[in-house]
Amino acid sequence: MLRIRSLGLFFLLTIQVNAEMLDENDKNQISNHFNSYIENGDLPNISILIKKNNKEIYRHTKGFADIGNKVSVNKNTVYRIYSMTKPVTGVAVMQLVESGKLRLNDKVSKYIPAFKNTKVINLDFQDYVVKPKREITIRDLLTHTSGLTYSWAGEDAVHQIYRKLNIRPYYFGAVDAELNKFPGNTCQFASAAALAPLLHNPGEKWSYGINMDILGCVVEVISKMTFDEYLQKNIFDPLNLNSIGFTVKKKDSKSFTTLYTSGAYSRDGELVAASGLNRSELMFSKELRAIDSFDNSPYLTESSNLYDGGSGLVSNIDDYSRFAEMLLNGGVLEGVRILSKASVDLMTRNHLADEILKEGAAFGLNGIGFGLTVGVVIDSGLAGSYSSDNEFSWGGAASTIFWVDRKNNITATMMTQYMPSDRYPLREELKTLLYSKLSN
Repeated sequence: MLRIRSLGLFFLLTIQVNAEMLDENDKNQISNHFNSYIENGDLPNISILIKKNNKEIYRHTKGFADIGNKVSVNKNTVYRIYSMTKPVTGVAVMQLVESGKLRLNDKVSKYIPAFKNTKVINLDFQDYVVKPKREITIRDLLTHTSGLTYSWAGEDAVHQIYRKLNIRPYYFGAVDAELNKFPGNTCQFASAAALAPLLHNPGEKWSYGINMDILGCVVEVISKMTFDEYLQKNIFDPLNLNSIGFTVKKKDSKSFTTLYTSGAYSRDGELVAASGLNRSELMFSKELRAIDSFDNSPYLTESSNLYDGGSGLVSNIDDYSRFAEMLLNGGVLEGVRILSKASVDLMTRNHLADEILKEGAAFGLNGIGFGLTVGVVIDSGLAGSYSSDNEFSWGGAASTIFWVDRKNNITATMMTQYMPSDRYPLREELKTLLYSKLSN
């Protein structure tokens, strides 16, 4: 739950921000705080871009894209954004909804027939599966209430089945380990996922999982394009986003980052480290170690037809900031509209019932809901940190984050390349520093 909680769910007390800019002293205090993570060897790099009223008010970069080669980060540096892919998938789905090609309450089996026969685990006897009370809908996928999960999210029968069937996002597991790569394409992955039982009946609980990966297939079925082609034509090209994609573009190959961790970090029950390393020696090790190199990464080659709508994209900070700006502006950027304001409003409001949210059951925090692929602040007072009601956000597994604050007309994007994302409170610290300075 701690890892899930850290995926962008850091929210604060409602505050009205009137200042239009940060003075140099404010900027220096924010920069010095995050520089200390680099200087102490905790993080390889940090990049932050804040905009207010669609104008840049703060930009900061520090550290190395690759420590060994002393390659410094800059505005062109390309990062693995992992789960920040999800809101991009959400925009693609909402485009299809508002064009009349898809409905939120459609059954997923209408587009992926294998889900017609998906079972749910019997919670009393986990060796048995039964027919769910109803089928999964598109809304269930968008809100993580389908019962689908991630292979790394537990050790029970369902998660073991995911591992057995190799139901993992393409670049997951021990980085670039062949046994962890699903061999098929986007829709083959979705059909394989339909074979595994659900954690719970659709609509009954919030459980973080491969939902957006399945939606990538839905987009392919409706659009008759591969998911990467759809995103390029309908989102990336119209918004003039030149670095974002499922692989690092050749022009950006020298700007790609190395991914780092420290300590005995594991995913999917598998230690993420070079073979032969002693787990006990790593347990309390603070030293950063590379787990996916900038010059020898699967992201550098178009080696898969599996386009992971949940965690597959890479981007530089400016491209993702432009995407966030589009959402702030109600679906339009620089005169180009890719989504209606009504769709953005629907996407960024809470969709979870009180029963699911009670006592912080969904995220471990009160006052926080979930829209269509984004976390949403319902009551910033209950959430207990700096924020505005109706703010929305999401983060990625390598400690990246973005948020959109429509009350104060602010977008914020932060990038680094460190796993796990819950090791340091970077996201909460950035919000606290920023809003305390702007409110002065």
